[in-house]
Amino acid sequence: MSRSQFLVAFMLSRLVFLGAEVGLLLVFGVLIFGVPVRGSVLASRSKTVEGVSGLLNVVMVPMWICSGVFFAYSNFPDVMQPFLVALPLTALNDALRGVMLDGTGLAATTPLLGIMVAWGLGSFGVALKIFRWH
Repeated sequence: MSRSQFLVAFMLSRLVFLGAEVGLLLVFGVLIFGVPVRGSVLASRSKTVEGVSGLLNVVMVPMWICSGVFFAYSNFPDVMQPFLVALPLTALNDALRGVMLDGTGLAATTPLLGIMVAWGLGSFGVALKIFRWH
């Protein structure tokens, strides 16, 4: 099995379970908290953050703070805005809010999806480069 086959298989298996997890969270949010879903659920596929190591937290905690998870990223200085908008979690948050709260369609979220795809492809490339069988 090649490295790329292994990594693709791992990613696909995670996405299968991710779909079930996101579905359960979405149903829970709608039934228990009355969270509105005004857009298409199919256009709002998202990734979860899996914090299993301290190194992941080094990347994720600043992204959580700066990407609009806890408060609006527009509160940060203007000089930081281009960097904050380029973060994958910012794109994900904006796309989810657009679909769920504004009823935004897939075409309108394409630029945001493009940011997430670019980060995913870049991360996959780095993973292929550094992954080694032991």
